[in-house]
Amino acid sequence: MTEPLTNSTNLTSFLGKTYNYHPQWYNQPLRLSKEQKKDPLPVLDDFFQCYHLNEVRQTLWEWLTDILSSQRSISIEPLDRNNHIYFYEKLEGIVEAAYVIKRKIHKQRQRKEKRRLKIIEKYNQQRLESGLKHATIAQLKPETETWKTAEQFNKRKQLNEFADENPMYVITEIFKSAPLSVFKDQIKDWRYLAVAATGCTIYEKVEQIGQLATFIDELLELTEALFIVCMNTENSVLTERLTENDKPTLLSQDQIANPMKVVAGFYEKYPLEYIIRELDDCLEASLCFSGSSPENMGKLDALNTYRTVLCLIKSAHRLMYPKTA
Repeated sequence: MTEPLTNSTNLTSFLGKTYNYHPQWYNQPLRLSKEQKKDPLPVLDDFFQCYHLNEVRQTLWEWLTDILSSQRSISIEPLDRNNHIYFYEKLEGIVEAAYVIKRKIHKQRQRKEKRRLKIIEKYNQQRLESGLKHATIAQLKPETETWKTAEQFNKRKQLNEFADENPMYVITEIFKSAPLSVFKDQIKDWRYLAVAATGCTIYEKVEQIGQLATFIDELLELTEALFIVCMNTENSVLTERLTENDKPTLLSQDQIANPMKVVAGFYEKYPLEYIIRELDDCLEASLCFSGSSPENMGKLDALNTYRTVLCLIKSAHRLMYPKTA
């Protein structure tokens, strides 16, 4: 056979007979979807949830004995019988190898996730300790009963809680954590999770997706502008760490020379109430994502990106509109 057995290219799985000689399919997986080709582990999980190893061996043995003993068998000749026995042994070995691979992959992913959680926990702890180290006495002074209660439970102030009193300190701490290009890539990957998520109705309409895309594009420009503002601050610690990955790529030369105009334009277009709602929706949608995630952007990464962006937004807003006495 040289013709495809189906004309559809959007099927999630192959519906025809996989045994054929079409040149495009001769040595390619046909039963797997695009997502399964990227990550075949769920296929192995599904198979071994349906069949235990012994059941597989029993079924294969029944097939083999039926082929060899049937009067209408396709294996009448001794050579054909030997070939089927050989194929049976190899197929049984592949199934058992797949079972071992499945278990190893699960263990590797569990270890990787544990290491990542430890790194994130350590990073958050260092950031909190750094925030307390640079805070002023006035900021740390317990003024209300709420703060006293939180302190009793060993819950110290997080970085976003310094946004009202010292927004430039918060913005600096954010950009100290990673190069500018890495931070922007995290925001882009986070947007991808939100838009590509299935089972979530927040961004199911074209206009909603377009609105989010425009908002994120301008958020990326705001991020570059705030980085420049931070760099222009006297005694900025970022100058010691400046690399090629910290160069703005989205702003014009005029915007680079006047970054606060970009910040002002962003908050003139988007009220803070809308920004917070859009970020909340983006987070909810990204947590519904179930496909193959971009590298370094799982659900926990999406949550951390949301928190960092929200912290940056609140600090920049306070920078634009200082607190009045």
